[in-house]
Amino acid sequence: MNIQERRNKDGKITSYRIRVFDHRDTDTGKQVFKNLSVKYDGSKSENWNRKNAEKQAAIFEKGIEEQTVTDSRITFAEYAEYAIGIKEKADIAEGTAMTYQQTVKSIEKYIGHIQLKNLMPNTLNKIYAELLDNGRSKKNVRYIHSVIRIILAFAAKEDIIPKNYAAYATPPKKEKVEVVPLTEEEIQNFFKALYSDGTNYTYQVLFSLMIVTGCRIGEICSLSWEDVDFDNKRIHICKHYVQTKEGYVIKKGCKTSTGVCWVYLDDNMMNMLSEYQEYYKKKAIENGGEWSIDGKAVFTSPTFFGEHLKVDAVRSRLNYFNETHGLPHFHPHQLRHTAISLEVKAGIALTDVAKRAGHSRSDTTLRYYAHSMTVNDRHCCEAITKILPDLPESKRA
Repeated sequence: MNIQERRNKDGKITSYRIRVFDHRDTDTGKQVFKNLSVKYDGSKSENWNRKNAEKQAAIFEKGIEEQTVTDSRITFAEYAEYAIGIKEKADIAEGTAMTYQQTVKSIEKYIGHIQLKNLMPNTLNKIYAELLDNGRSKKNVRYIHSVIRIILAFAAKEDIIPKNYAAYATPPKKEKVEVVPLTEEEIQNFFKALYSDGTNYTYQVLFSLMIVTGCRIGEICSLSWEDVDFDNKRIHICKHYVQTKEGYVIKKGCKTSTGVCWVYLDDNMMNMLSEYQEYYKKKAIENGGEWSIDGKAVFTSPTFFGEHLKVDAVRSRLNYFNETHGLPHFHPHQLRHTAISLEVKAGIALTDVAKRAGHSRSDTTLRYYAHSMTVNDRHCCEAITKILPDLPESKRA
């Protein structure tokens, strides 16, 4: 261990440089050292500063011996780029990695320059408060916290920092997620307008399939004709849209492993799909001759026939349609919420609803759609009270 004084041009001590042997390089045989800088406190005596440097040096040397000290001087932005890159190759999807990168970039001016060793809970809490003051929502700040926590957990795992400081920070309290399904009147008004419109045949079928199945928009848009089983009246949900650096692409699988399943349809919906397929075949001839529709998109791009309709195009079309017909604005995902809420309200077993919705656990369905069970709760009461004898006259109100 070596302690060196660092002085300015006036000869005054500004800091102490501590140099400790770490290991010998296996390839070159050269010694590898780790360095630590301890600032000089001008309000204290030189003797006090020297002893403080020696104390810090002893702690530093012990940490190296126990392999608990690494270079934690790297900034958050530098380490985040490295950590997200590693995790993308190991255990997260490309779209998730891109979202993490975008999140880190959005807070770079608040946290990017700070060294990992200085990201203490109080520092993070100040950053969260500043983000809220600058107009970020509580939900957004909570998500930012979760991304920071994931990155710092990776740093702790690599022994860059002794522990995950974000685990001790205090992000905004989680707000209760409120699922807002469409009312029966809103559903009827929307589909009445949609079915009477002569320029939206593809969207008539698409939105009908969304409300009947309760599937996500990315799952419906990624359907191919080979996923439609007319004989057994079902569709195979096995692909979904994923956002990448190049844009949206279709990948096998769903948001959850349980999301991959066959979803059964009634006669009305199957007839609609059958008629739509005939229309599709005619359009295929118009766009370059008759060819096998196997592997081709069910809902096709109007510009590139046979290719999958983009999720963003569906969202834009829905907004435009509702606006031009004087209907209230709603997000396509509300069709999924509506379908699941109606199933729960109808008294269908939660396990069956969860399976059709692609939820990995039925308690997920219960957590978000418990509000739809008020009617079922009344049925529970009625199931018990109907077996009781009538109240005697003297007890009646």
